[in-house]
This record gives sequence, structure tokens and C-alpha cells, in this order.
Amino acid sequence: MALKKLSFLNRILFLINSLLAFALIFALFLPRLAPEDFGEITVLSLLTPILILLNIIFLIYWILAGFKKQLLQPFLVLVLTYFLLPYFYIFDQNDAVTLSKNNLSVLTYNVRKFNQYKWLATENVPEKIKKLITVEAPDVVLLQEYTKTEQFRLNYPYSYNHYNKIGKNKVQTGLAIFSKYPIANKASLKVVKYNSSIIYADIVKSNDTIRVYNFHLESLGIDPKKNYYGYTKSKNIIKRLGNSFKTQQKEVISLKESIKNCPYKIVLGGDMNNNAFSWTYKNLQTDFTDSFSVMGNGFGTTYSFNGFPLRIDYIFADKSMKVVSHKNYDLGLSDHNPIMATMNL
Repeated sequence: MALKKLSFLNRILFLINSLLAFALIFALFLPRLAPEDFGEITVLSLLTPILILLNIIFLIYWILAGFKKQLLQPFLVLVLTYFLLPYFYIFDQNDAVTLSKNNLSVLTYNVRKFNQYKWLATENVPEKIKKLITVEAPDVVLLQEYTKTEQFRLNYPYSYNHYNKIGKNKVQTGLAIFSKYPIANKASLKVVKYNSSIIYADIVKSNDTIRVYNFHLESLGIDPKKNYYGYTKSKNIIKRLGNSFKTQQKEVISLKESIKNCPYKIVLGGDMNNNAFSWTYKNLQTDFTDSFSVMGNGFGTTYSFNGFPLRIDYIFADKSMKVVSHKNYDLGLSDHNPIMATMNL
């Protein structure tokens, strides 16, 4: 009945909106589908942010056009999305930190080898990253794609570096944890047949021991500068993404096994290489508090893909802790941007 009142153009738009609304409803179930069982279909979760934005655009269009019945479709789907999926955008929250001796601040940053191969025109990248860390002074620093360089020496008394890749000129790259507090124990987790992408350190603060994990999950291998149009290219990239999702599942299972056997409170931070609408996020976040979800602002962008805001770097806190602040930075010193969160133990 409603379609008869629409012009031909609006009927086409309503049909497109219906397809997008259905696609978004389908996307609600994707985080529940394990990549090993459902294969490449789980890759579609990467499109969830786009589907949300397109349904918002249609909602605004129907409101402005004065079509009340048509606007119900995107409105109801978006309401459902709001309750079933993590926040895509968060309006301003109070992130003023209440100082306490019982606080623990953690900063995580994929530093991309400190621009060693000159991907960026910016000079003195290691020194600028060091300056940020010195000014913000987090208790714990987690770095991914870390490599040793004379230009980057932090004044932290305790650290743990683990290298898992050798690149050009035999430069070692891996993960690093720096801490103001003693490290009682440290280890790396090796997923079968894969390089270690997860390390942890048991950090002793006063009478508490907190296990801090630093993770860098399997890369999706998408280059924003490359063209993936065309049937063959699209098919190849979907297959590659599917394999990456399966590897991430193995990494998450290994990480959760370690977490299950840990007697301490836990903080996790790092580069997940996936969005908050994926199986990877859902299964890692379930038992923890995502610092952005309770104290973040805006899109929480940590990686820009051709200008599209992505949140693929995270800090998760033990649910026994209270997240008192979350901060995103926009530095342009790597392909990622750092985040920092403060938890009350």
C-alpha cells in the first residue's frame, strides 16, 4: 500500500533500502558464526559499519522527504542493531580521570616498525612516538610491530620484547611490553604453525598482580592503495580474508585458553586487525570490558582505510576493574593510532 504513494525513484530507493535493511539484519548474526565452520561468509562482517551508515542515510532521507511509513524500516533495524551490536559511535562521555593509587593506565600502539622503510614522509618518527609516551606517562606500554632502534629508548625500568618476524636487512619485528612496575613472569603464546602473535607479562603493583596481554592478530592483508575491483581480484581477496579470519580464530582460542588458566586479574590490549562486529571481537570481548564502549567518544578510530574510520585496536579490562578513562590519539605517525585507558583495580 505504501509503495503506491511513492514516485518511481522513491520506489527504487525503498527497494534498495529494504535490501540494505535485510543485509544489516543478517550482519547481526555474523559475530556468532565461527570462521572455521562458516568460512568466507564471516568476512561480510567487515561491511557492517557501511551497512549501518547506509541505513542511517536512508532514515534521514525518509524523514526529510516526509515518508513516515518508509522511515520505520531503517529505524527499527537500527534500533535492533543498537541493542545487539557494539557501539559504532559514542557521544561525549565524561573521561576525566579520578587520580588514585589503585589506577593502572595502559597505552597500546602499532608503531609499524617506527616508519623504518619510509612509508610516511614524516621525519623522526621514533622520537615523536617516544615524546607522546613520555608526556602521557602510562603505567604500561604495549607496542606491536616493534623493532629496536637507537632513536626509541623508553625510560621504563621493566620490559619484555619478543620478536617473531625478520624483515629486510634482517630487522627483527615483534611485540613489546614496557612497565613502571616489576614483571614477575612473562611468556609468549605460540599458535600451532604460526608465529607468536601474543605475549603477556605478570605485573606486580602494590599487593596486586595483573596479567597484561599484548596481542597482534593475523593481518587481513588489505592494502588501501591497491585496486581490488574485478571478479578474479575480488574472489582472491575474499579467500585471503577468509583464511585470515580462520587464523584469528586459532589465535583467539589459544589466548582464551591461557586466560582460563590465569589466576590474576587481566588486561588485554593490542591490534586485533578486525572490527567490533566480528567473531574475533565477540569471542575475545565477552568476558571483559571494552574501554571504548564505556568511556570512549566518537567513532574511536584507530585505523583509517581510505578515509573510512575503523576501530581495530582495543583495550579490554577485567570485569572486576572499573574503566575510568579512554583516550584516542590522532598522530599520523603510523598506519594506526594509539589508544590509552585507565582502570581502577
